[in-house]
Amino acid sequence: MNEDRTLVAVFDSDHALFFEYKPAHGKLVAALEDVKSTLDHDKRDIDTDKPGRGFSGNGSHHSYESPSDVRKLEKHDFVRAVAQGIDEALERHEFGRLAIVAPSRSMGEFRSVASDKVKKMIWREVPKEFANMPIPELERHLVPILQQPAS
Repeated sequence: MNEDRTLVAVFDSDHALFFEYKPAHGKLVAALEDVKSTLDHDKRDIDTDKPGRGFSGNGSHHSYESPSDVRKLEKHDFVRAVAQGIDEALERHEFGRLAIVAPSRSMGEFRSVASDKVKKMIWREVPKEFANMPIPELERHLVPILQQPAS
């Protein structure tokens, strides 16, 4: 395990950035990886089938709603992929501590899909929406938070 390395995962439901945090230098090392989901496409591209039609006894027709929200499922799958990527990096002993930075909803989703090994590595949780910030601005906001003593 590389105890000296802190992986910082900054994500939301469709964009993830990964950094190494250098506490001795008080900075983030340039993005190790920048991952974007495919959520930019039109919902019709992924949910093309028309809903089924029904017929009630009084002569009226109606359509059936899809049982699941396709976009919601894609967001869930993206956060699951982030958690799996972090798990794989942990298996390769690439870091010894983990900081996750995500909006509260994405953080909760992450906790629900992350392995127990990954959850044990979490050193800091920052419930902020920083995933789409320019990197210099992200570093300016995030480093002071990471430098605060653990509570």
